[in-house]
Amino acid sequence: MGYIFEEREYYCRMLWREKELLELLKGGKLNTSEVVKRANMSKATALKYLEGLKGRGLITCEMVGPTKLWSLVGEEGDAKFERQDRILEYIQIDREIFKLLGEFERVTGRRLEVTIDQNGIHLRTREK
Repeated sequence: MGYIFEEREYYCRMLWREKELLELLKGGKLNTSEVVKRANMSKATALKYLEGLKGRGLITCEMVGPTKLWSLVGEEGDAKFERQDRILEYIQIDREIFKLLGEFERVTGRRLEVTIDQNGIHLRTREK
């Protein structure tokens, strides 16, 4: 409980512009120009506050070419874990499909070929 209280107290001591920037970044990654436009502040002012928040470890900055993408700390990690989970889910589905194909061949004595293209999924059987 103490940690949450300290966090709230710290948030209350923040400048209103800093709070505004954190609220903006809750929606996801934004480049500097988008932050400036949405926060209705000059680029110099926005960068001053963004760099300050970054220095305190509240936000991160990713360079993509000449563009700075700003995001809340933890957002990138969460997205990476979500992608990893989805990949593992797809791998599990692939394994299940291969098991089903093997079972089909054992039961029917025929080979099932699956083709997936832009027109859909196509199934064809052939002699083993």
